[in-house]
Amino acid sequence: LFRMENGSLPPKTEGFVSRMALNDNKAGMEGLDRDKINKIIMETSKGSKFYENELKREQQVNQRIEMMLQKEQITEQQLKKAQAQVERMVAELEESRDLTRAIVHVDMDAFYAAVEMRDCPELKDKPMAVGSMSMLSTSNYLARKYGVRAAMPGFIAKKLCPHLVIVPTNFDKYRAVSNEIREIFTDYDPGFMPVSLDEAYLDFTEHVEKRQSWPESLRTRRYRASTTTTGEESGKLAQEAAPGTPDLSPVLFEDSPSSSSNSEDAGDAFEIFGTSVEEAVREMRFRIEQKTMLTASAGIAPNMMLAKVCSDKNKPNGQYRLPPTREAVMEFVCDLPVRKVSGVGKVSEKLLSALGISSCSHLGQKMALLSLLFSETSWHHFLQVSLGLGSAFIPRHEERKSMSTERTFKEMSAVEEQLSLCHELCEDLANDLKKEGLKGKTVTLKLKNVNFEVKTRALTLPYPVATADEIFTVAKDLLKTERDNESPQPLRLRLMGVRVSAFVSSDHKKPLQRSIVGFLNSGRGESGSSQRAKQQHLKENSQLSSSSQIWPLGCQRARAKRLQLQAAAASTTQQAGLGTSPPPVSGKTDASGRCPDGGSPALVCPICLLSQDDDDLGMFNRHVDLCLN
Repeated sequence: LFRMENGSLPPKTEGFVSRMALNDNKAGMEGLDRDKINKIIMETSKGSKFYENELKREQQVNQRIEMMLQKEQITEQQLKKAQAQVERMVAELEESRDLTRAIVHVDMDAFYAAVEMRDCPELKDKPMAVGSMSMLSTSNYLARKYGVRAAMPGFIAKKLCPHLVIVPTNFDKYRAVSNEIREIFTDYDPGFMPVSLDEAYLDFTEHVEKRQSWPESLRTRRYRASTTTTGEESGKLAQEAAPGTPDLSPVLFEDSPSSSSNSEDAGDAFEIFGTSVEEAVREMRFRIEQKTMLTASAGIAPNMMLAKVCSDKNKPNGQYRLPPTREAVMEFVCDLPVRKVSGVGKVSEKLLSALGISSCSHLGQKMALLSLLFSETSWHHFLQVSLGLGSAFIPRHEERKSMSTERTFKEMSAVEEQLSLCHELCEDLANDLKKEGLKGKTVTLKLKNVNFEVKTRALTLPYPVATADEIFTVAKDLLKTERDNESPQPLRLRLMGVRVSAFVSSDHKKPLQRSIVGFLNSGRGESGSSQRAKQQHLKENSQLSSSSQIWPLGCQRARAKRLQLQAAAASTTQQAGLGTSPPPVSGKTDASGRCPDGGSPALVCPICLLSQDDDDLGMFNRHVDLCLN
């Protein structure tokens, strides 16, 4: 029987603390007194629904661990076979390693909190968070020193930091600021991929190539004016200030990218940026701060997985570049905690910990065992992580799988309030879909109740939807279904989200296959030059076809006849000096394939490729028979 390294199964009672305990892998939470903070969290949460839900989920994870460790004896032969499979896959993955791209992950620093501090400067020196007593969306870095973090109930945060200021969320304001930031992103990568309002992936590869030939004038950025005003007026003035105006904009952190300039005279303050990818990213962060008075952190790496980890390396208000070499990547990954990697959450971390795995290097050492204990999808992901591999190409809009929006709030049970919020979410989602030009057939409703249980309901339609009313029509029915399931008790919610997926192209109504008459009418609406190009293309393809290819007898005759007619037509037109277009069978059709008198479009023979002067299908069939014989 395979056991943990200490030979025992995980305890059933201690484990639930790990789900609620301090996660000091998050930026701004390093070096805290874990024991003290965890004790406060436990004492405050005991007896709450949050505690009961976390305890239940932790017990489920412990059961999974016990089942995993109680699997039948894994023999040396099984491990040897698994190791061979792992080695083959490693070789394949190494061949696909791409170190040529400059992928950048940008993450705004404590975004919601930073916006509120900008608009209310008296909050700057206070520990504060955005959200409610039920749940926090984020916290500033002063609050994080007390162990306050996102996705923590506000009542627990207040125990950790009694003088914590909790500001209600204002998503309209955050969305407006996010749009300003995205305008800057488009200058560096028009096809950037937003992950949320405060996070995005960009590919700087092409931008850096162009940047090499830029003169200093294109790489010079001037400081915007700062003001002594506060609140939203301050943000507005900072956006409207013209380049070259005096004074520096206020910064939220001391090591701001705009904290030094090339001129002691504030009236002429400017910054000249270099041509490297590091300088390009620093310039982008500078522009974000000058426009919004908010700071951003960034990671630069050969792929998306590493770029995200790197963006957390020098937070807040910093950046880190991982050199694009295999040696640098493997060294970086070696001691990286598995929890730092996107896609490895609380559950995966605990499962791996039960196997003695805490770092990415451990993943590589025990990959054969993982391949026997985890699903194929999971261990393949672990293998790529252990090798520092990820996507080197950012999915563009047309490759997007889904789009969603969600909102966390204090307890909500009134039907009217739930419907109103649902409609707001549908409007927000419809606006995002409109910007991307997307439509989808599947609408999903996500709900979290007061017991912290998450449920999703989805409906796939026979047609795509994109407008707020269309999405809301489906979402409200899904919401009603969930309310009916809870009846006669009210549906008590604390989170709601709406997602649209199964996207279709804008021309989804066009049939993928043409009818036989449509095929035969292929000359309709096409110019003579277009038809000539098609015929020439078919001629070339026919001549390039392999002579060893086996054709059915009828097709052989048709192909031979077509080549014969095409050769004769080409010879005739060359003599007449009319190019490569074959002469019509009669003079009754023009170059577009239509009769000169405006009658029905001519049919095109699929054998000789000539337009026919009669649209009678009987006559046309006899013509095809003659061509075949």
